Formats: sequence, C-alpha cells, structure tokens
Amino acid sequence: MPLSVTELVCRLKQTVEVNIGEQCVIGEIGSCKAASSGHIYFTLKDAHCQLQCALYAFRARSMRLRLREGMLVELRGKATVWEGRGALQFIVESVREAGLGTLQQQFEALKARLAAEGLFDPARKRPLPRYPQSVALVTSATGAVIQDMRHRLEQRAPWMQAYLYPVQVQGKGAELGIARALEQLGHPQRSGLPAVDYIIIARGGGSLEDLWCFNEELLARAIAACPIPVVSAVGHETDFTIADFVADLRAPTPTAAIELTTPDAAELRARLAGTAQQLRNQLARSLQLARLKLRVAQQSRLGTPQELLVPYQQQLDTLREELHQALHHRLQYERNRLGLCSAKLSTSSILRHVQHASMQLQHSRQTLLHTLHTRLATQRARLETLAAKITAASPQNALDRGFALVRTADGKLARDTSRLSPGDELRIRLAKGETTAIVK
Repeated sequence: MPLSVTELVCRLKQTVEVNIGEQCVIGEIGSCKAASSGHIYFTLKDAHCQLQCALYAFRARSMRLRLREGMLVELRGKATVWEGRGALQFIVESVREAGLGTLQQQFEALKARLAAEGLFDPARKRPLPRYPQSVALVTSATGAVIQDMRHRLEQRAPWMQAYLYPVQVQGKGAELGIARALEQLGHPQRSGLPAVDYIIIARGGGSLEDLWCFNEELLARAIAACPIPVVSAVGHETDFTIADFVADLRAPTPTAAIELTTPDAAELRARLAGTAQQLRNQLARSLQLARLKLRVAQQSRLGTPQELLVPYQQQLDTLREELHQALHHRLQYERNRLGLCSAKLSTSSILRHVQHASMQLQHSRQTLLHTLHTRLATQRARLETLAAKITAASPQNALDRGFALVRTADGKLARDTSRLSPGDELRIRLAKGETTAIVK
C-alpha cells in the first residue's frame, strides 16, 4: 500500500534520528543568516557536500562565539529531517571554533603579508580634500548602492560633479575591472577621463564569497599605486576586506563614504550666513565710527599752521630746559666723584697703604716660620720614638744578648725538638756570624 508524503517523511525522520542521532561534525560555514526570531540558519560544507544547520535562539543567546562565513567549526547536535520541506537538517546544540576556513585562511595570510610590506601603514595614506569638487564612483551601474550614493551626494554637496565608472563588483575577475578603473582614473591625461579629487569603491553587503574580489592582491596593489586618494566603502559596517586596510579611508557603508568625504551643504550655508552677518556688523560699526570722526572734524575750528604748532613748540622748550638741567646735575655729580678719587690717590695715602701692607706681610712671615719650626720639632720627636721602637723590636738585639736563631736545612725556624731527628743538620745564627750543627 503506498505511503503518504507525511508518512514517508516521518519514517525518514525516525530512521535518521535513531540510526544517526547525536553526532559531532566539522566543516566550514557557508551562507549564514539570523532570522527575526533569533534562530540562526547556516550551511556547513566541505570540499564535496554541504549540510543545512539550525541554531535555535535560546542556544545562540548563551554563545559567545559569533558565527560568520568562512569559519571552520566543530558542531555537536543531532541529525533530523525537517517535515516542512522534507530536508535533512542538523540541529546544533554547541559550537566550537576549529580553525579558519579556506577563504578565511587566504584572507589572513594575504593581510599579514601586505601588512609586513607596509601597505597598511597610516603614514602612507593620503589626506582627502576638505572641500572636494569632483568624485569618481567605482561601483555597479545597477542596484540600490549607486542610487543611494547619488541621492546622499545631492543632499550634502549638490555642487559636486560625480562620475560613475561602472564595474562588476562580484564574481571571478571582478577585481580586474576595478583595478583597471583605478589605473585609468588615476591617470586622466593618459586615459582621457575627467580628473577627479578622489575615488570611492563601493558595494553593498554580502557573504565572504560575494565580497572576495575586494580581498584579491591585485586590487590591493592597484589601490596602493593609485595617485588619487581612494575610499573603500564595501559591505556593511561589520564587513572588512583587504581593500579597506589599503585604502586611504575606510567607510562602513557606501552612503557613509559620502558623509565622511563631503562637507554638509546646510552646515556650510549656516557658516556662510554667520560670516556674512559678522561682516555686515563690522562694516556698520566702521561706518558709524567714520561718521562720528567726520562730524567732530566738521564741528571743530581749524586754526592757522602756526597756531597748530604752538603746543608742540612749548613742549619742545620744556624738554630742552629739562635736558639742560639734567646735564648740569650730571656734570656736578661727576666732578664730586673725581675729587674723591683724587684725594684717595694722593701720595701720603698710598704710602700709608704700602706701610700697612708691609707690616701685615712681616707678621705673616713670622707666624709661618714659627708654625714651620713647631711642626718640624713635632715630626722629629715622632720619628725618634718610632726608631727606638724599631730598634727594640729588632732580632739583632736578642742575638746581642746571647740568644741564637736556629733553622733547619730547608731554612725553616726550629721551634720544637720533637720535630727534629738525629742526623738533621741545623744552621745556627749568633750575634756575630753563623755556624752549623748535627742533631745527636
């Protein structure tokens, strides 16, 4: 009897859950998206197959790991069949990062190599113009990205001239078209394209595979070689590509690139209006002051040139009198000083100074001689005392009193008879002379 679809799917589900059940599986995350319910649905793949996986919201909230495309993970859960579509599905209970996926490995390796070459160095990044007049938009000619950017540009900087350079922004070989656009826009005199102040490379969000052309080394080096500043506006705020690191400026989204690189027209109008009002106020104050000066000049009576010079002539006479008095006082002061100096330098005064200095010198000489004799006598007495002590401690004094100095044949002092043996040769030193002896 034939089975219904529901019955067959139920049997398949039972078979999978009973025979497969809980398993641990490793693979690379492909497409990954979070539903409004909080559940996360993604594919797990290897070189030949892929598996649909589901991570429920209550488990996702307790996880610290953020799933993303290209991540190599180890999943623990159970295999089942989703009745709604009759599709094999793996219900994830826990996730552990197992390493980097193939694309992620390529991304990290290229990023490390280009960073070592200095392509990400902030010192080589060029500043963007503060008030640009033109921009080249390197992006797809279709889609919402170019429309959003044009609309935002018209709002913020309607005076700017925007040129679209249409390119493919996804798929194999897309990096070649973008690199060609940078080369031609960077050398307008050679390519015949209009000159622009800077370039924006833009694309909407997508998976790691969708954005991969912006991770190619060819495009990274084309950005670095472009003589015009380049802004990278690829994907969403959480997406990072190699182009972001090489570009002179990284914008989180395409519309954010417009906001970061253009002045706001409304703000400029407000600033210009404020500056114009300041100029009008300053001009009004200057005119008012000029009118006041003119009114004062018209009301005042202008005399003859001689009358105008009289106050200055009086001031000159006063200054001349003050100068004459100052010179007179200065001369008198200097004369008094000269008289005092002459009195101090008289012959009798000099003789008194010389006699006083001579007496001081004689007194110092006598004091020095007395000190020298005293110190010599003290040192002589100390020397005689030391000589007496040395003489008293001299071995010769003991020899002169009848003692003898006995040494063995090897020159050592003989201090103990127990260390001597019959037949040993001894050397005996007396007060006068030296002799030998044999121990018996």
